[in-house]
Amino acid sequence: MSIYLIDALGILSGPVEAQEIPGLGKQLPSNAVTLTEPIPAPQSGCVWVLGADGPCQMEDHRGEVYRTDSGAVEQFDQLGPLPPELTSVPRPSFAHVWANGSWVKAPAVVHGQQVTLINNACSAQITSGFWSSVLGAPHQYSSELDDQLNLIGVVQRGEDSPYPCSDQQGLKAFLPHTAVQIRQVGNDFTLFKLQLLQKAHRLKQQLDQALNDGDVAALEAVTWEELPS
Repeated sequence: MSIYLIDALGILSGPVEAQEIPGLGKQLPSNAVTLTEPIPAPQSGCVWVLGADGPCQMEDHRGEVYRTDSGAVEQFDQLGPLPPELTSVPRPSFAHVWANGSWVKAPAVVHGQQVTLINNACSAQITSGFWSSVLGAPHQYSSELDDQLNLIGVVQRGEDSPYPCSDQQGLKAFLPHTAVQIRQVGNDFTLFKLQLLQKAHRLKQQLDQALNDGDVAALEAVTWEELPS
């Protein structure tokens, strides 16, 4: 005979030895059961329970589980298979949705994420500065939003003016520019910005096509690459 303890859920643990109590001999606790034979270790993810027909194995998913509609964490305290709205597998990322029994990346979500990355990369490069050779040697001009507004104002003024730029060694100074040179700086920035916007548009067209094809790998393959300086 083998002695096992049984809890409120019917889970068997053991085998255990009966406790010797002086004057009473070996005694079994109130939650002890005796089986004719010892039971083997349960399969992974299962526990032994005492059913109407004797010991049987049941799935054990107690603890943290995850909602298949949102990936939110819940606590599960029952034995047996998980209901369809729960899984023991955590959601890998916001881009994943539950489909056919597993987490898969949703093309629409990946598309949205990639579009945001392209837009952010394009904006970052537009505002990172641009080069112009209007003074003869190449000089870099700042292109943050305030710099763009300042350049527009100086161009519209239509007069000779000092304007800040940096030489190839990174030394920044207000250098004299004629009205024609200032206008050319503005044109150089417009062309620089237009090239970046066109590239972003081409990349987003690739993303749209990959979305239409439902091709997650193709969506993730579309990345921003800086234009050569």
